[in-house]
Amino acid sequence: RLRLPILTFLPLAISSSLQRVRPVAVRLPARGMQTFERGRRAVEFTNGVTPREVARTSLSVNRRLGLKLGVRAKAEEVGNKVQSTDKASGFPTWLPLFAVPALGGSLFGYDIGATSSVVRLLGSGNSDIGSLDALQLGLMASLPLLGAVVASAAIIAVGDQKIGRKTELYGAAILYGIGTLTQSLSGGLNAVLIGRILYGLGIGIAMHAAPLYIGETTPTNLRGKLVSLKEAAIVLGIVGGYAAGATVDAQDPSSWRSIFEYALPFEIAMFLSTAAFLQESPRWLALRGRAEEAIESLTKGQGLSKEEAISEVTAMSKIRSESGGEDSRNFLERAQEIVGDPTNRYALTIGVGLVLLQQLSGQPSVLYYANRIFEKAGLGFEAAVGVGVFKTIMTLVSVGLVEDPKWGRRQLLLTGTTGMAGALGALSALFAAAGGDEPNSAAVLACVVAFVGFYQIGFGPVTWLILSEIFPLKVRSTALSIGTLSNFASNFLVSALFEIERESIGEAALFAQFALIAAAAVAFENSKVPETRGLSLEEIEAKLRDLAE
Repeated sequence: RLRLPILTFLPLAISSSLQRVRPVAVRLPARGMQTFERGRRAVEFTNGVTPREVARTSLSVNRRLGLKLGVRAKAEEVGNKVQSTDKASGFPTWLPLFAVPALGGSLFGYDIGATSSVVRLLGSGNSDIGSLDALQLGLMASLPLLGAVVASAAIIAVGDQKIGRKTELYGAAILYGIGTLTQSLSGGLNAVLIGRILYGLGIGIAMHAAPLYIGETTPTNLRGKLVSLKEAAIVLGIVGGYAAGATVDAQDPSSWRSIFEYALPFEIAMFLSTAAFLQESPRWLALRGRAEEAIESLTKGQGLSKEEAISEVTAMSKIRSESGGEDSRNFLERAQEIVGDPTNRYALTIGVGLVLLQQLSGQPSVLYYANRIFEKAGLGFEAAVGVGVFKTIMTLVSVGLVEDPKWGRRQLLLTGTTGMAGALGALSALFAAAGGDEPNSAAVLACVVAFVGFYQIGFGPVTWLILSEIFPLKVRSTALSIGTLSNFASNFLVSALFEIERESIGEAALFAQFALIAAAAVAFENSKVPETRGLSLEEIEAKLRDLAE
C-alpha cells in the first residue's frame, strides 16, 4: 500500500531549493537608507501622497526602529554563523521550523483528496457501513470544515495567553490522530461523522498555528518563501489523498478505511517532530516577558549565538513595552482592542478582507465544474492529479517571485486576482452563449486551468502569507484566529449555497457574480494592501501604524 512518500520528501525538496539563500548583510548606514526607502514605500501605493508625508513616514519608521538598526548591523556575522551551522548539520537550521507546521498543512490537504475518494466509495453502496444518501455524503465532506470553524472560534475565545504556537501544533497532531482512528475504526456512520469533526478541529488549530509559527521563527529573508510553500504542502497533500484513493480495492467494502489510515504515520511524525525539533516561538515568549526562554529558542532554533539572540529579543521586547506587556484580558477586551485601535483595525480589514474575497470569488465552485467534466470524460483520477500537479507548479512560481523586488506580495496578488476575474468572466460568457446547452468542454477547461493558475500565483499562497505578517504582535493570535474563522466559514457557506444558486440563477449569472467579486478584490488589494517584502515583523507593525495614522 502506498504510504505517501511525497509528503516525506517535501522538506528535502524545499531545502535543496532554498539552502543557498543567505541572510542579507547590511551595514548600519546602508540600513538607514534602506529603512528610509521602506518608509517611502509604506505610503507610495496610496493616491495623492506628498513628499512631506513620505518624509514624515520615513522618519517615523526610522525613529521607531532605531534599536532594530543596531541589532541588524551584525547581520553579516550572524549569516556566516548560520551558514557554518548548516554545513555541519547537513540541513539548514530553519528546515524543521518550516517542515513540521507545513506537515500539518499537508494533512489538511490530504484529507481533502482522501475525502473525495472516500465519498466516491461510500456513494457506490458497496461499503461496510451501508449505502449513504446524498445528505450523509455531504456531511462526510463538509463536517471537517465545521470542525475547523469551531476550533477557530475556540481559539478566539481562549486566546494565546497560556497556549503557545508549539502547544497548538501538539494539539493539532493529537486531534488529527484521534480523528483518524475514530473514522477508520468506527462501527457505524455516527462514529465516522464524530471522527470527521475531530479531524476538522485539528485542521482549524493547524491552520492557525502553522502560518504564525513559520512567520515568527524563520529568517526574515526566507519568511515569504516558506509561508508561501505551506500552500504547496497543502496541494501536495491533496495529490497524496487522490493517490491513496487509487491504491485501494474498490470492491473491498472496508477499503475506504485504509485511505484514512494512511495519514496516521504522518500524524505520529508530526507529534514526535514537534517534540524533538521545535522550540516555542521566540516572539510569543518575548511578549510574555520570558526573555531567557526566547533567547534559548533563538539559539537552538536559528543557530544564533547568545549575544545575537539577546539583541534580537531586546528588539522584540521593545514592542512588548510599547504595547503594555503581556495580554491578560478576556475575549471582549481583546476584541475591543482589535476594533478600537487604528493599527489593529487596519490590519484586520486587510486580513479578513483578503480571506473573504479569496473564498467568495468561487474557487471551490470552479473546481466542482472541472470535476464534472473530468468524470464525463472518464478522467477523474488522472485529471485530479494533473490539476494538483499544476497547482503545485504555479504555487512554486509564486514562491520564486514573492521575495523578488520586481514582484513581492502586492504585485502577485494584483496579477493573480486580475487573471481570476478574466477567467471567471470568460466562463460566464461561455455559459451565456451556450444558452441551455452544455458549453464547449475544452473552452471551459481552458478557463478553469487559467483560473487555477492565477489563483495559485496570488490568492492561494499570498493570502496566508500576509495573514501571518500584518497583525501586531500583541493581537496576532486573536486576529489570525478571526481570519482563519472567516476563511473556513466562508468556504463552508460557498460550498453549501453553490447548488442552490446554480439552480436558481443559472451558471452564466453565477460565474458573472464570482467575476464581479474578483474584480472587487482587485480594487481592495490596490487600495488597502501594502508591500511587506523584506521587512521584519516589527517593521511591518511600525509601517501599518504609520499607514493607519
